Amino acid sequence: MGIFLGGSNYHGDLAPEIVWRNTGAAFGPFFRYNFNPYVCYRVQATYASIRGADSNYAPQASRNLDFHSDVIEAAQTFEFNFHRFGVNVLDKNFTPYLSLGLSVFYFNPKTDYGVGKQVLRNHHTEGQKRSYSTLQVAVPIGLGIKYNLSRNWVVGMEAVWRKTFTDYLDDVKGSYPDYKQQKDQYGDLSAELSHRETATGLKPFRGGTQRGEQSLKDWYFFLGFTLSYRFTPVICRLNNG
Repeated sequence: MGIFLGGSNYHGDLAPEIVWRNTGAAFGPFFRYNFNPYVCYRVQATYASIRGADSNYAPQASRNLDFHSDVIEAAQTFEFNFHRFGVNVLDKNFTPYLSLGLSVFYFNPKTDYGVGKQVLRNHHTEGQKRSYSTLQVAVPIGLGIKYNLSRNWVVGMEAVWRKTFTDYLDDVKGSYPDYKQQKDQYGDLSAELSHRETATGLKPFRGGTQRGEQSLKDWYFFLGFTLSYRFTPVICRLNNG
C-alpha cells in the first residue's frame, strides 16, 4: 500500500507548450501487487488540479480563453521493471520501470468570469446542441524509478502522461458559434464566454472561425514521488537447539 504526492499539468489548446508555473497539486493512495520481480499490477485513485490560459502565449492572447478543472481519476496500470526488484537474494534494491494501463476520470472545466466561477460546459461555448461528457477514459503511459529503503519500505519517483480521448478537457475544440445566435439561444453570458475576445475590446469573431486546434489533442500528466509499504511473508526458522 502506498501514496503518491506530486504535481499535475496539462497540454492542449490553451497550453501548446508545457507551462510549469501552472502546475497544480496531485495526490492519492495506491495498491500494488507484485506478480514476480519484473511485473506488478497497480490500482490508484488520484485527485489533481489542472489549468491553462491564452495569456501565456502572445499569438493566442487575443482569443483570451482560460480554464481550470479538478480531475478525479481511478487508474489501473501494469509496471514493468527493468531489473529484478524485491527482497530476495538475487533481487536488486532499485529499478527503472515503465507503466501502461487504463483509467477513468472526471473533469469539469470552469472559468472565473463575472460574479464568480462559471461551469463552461453549461454554456455550450461552441454552440453544441449536446454537451460533452465529463466522465472519460484515458491511457496512462509513464516511466519511473523505485528504491528499497528497507525490506518493507519502497520510495520512488515517476512521470505518467494520460492520453485522453476528449478534446474538451479545456472546453476548446472546434469553431466559434455565431455571436448573435449564441446570445439568442443561450443568453448574454454564454455569448460572452464563447467569444472572450470581446472582453479585450475586439469585435466577435465570425461564426465558423477556428476556435480550437482539432489536431492538438488534450493530455494531462502527473509528476511526483511514491512511498509504499511492502507486506512480506513472515519467515519461520526452526530451532534445532
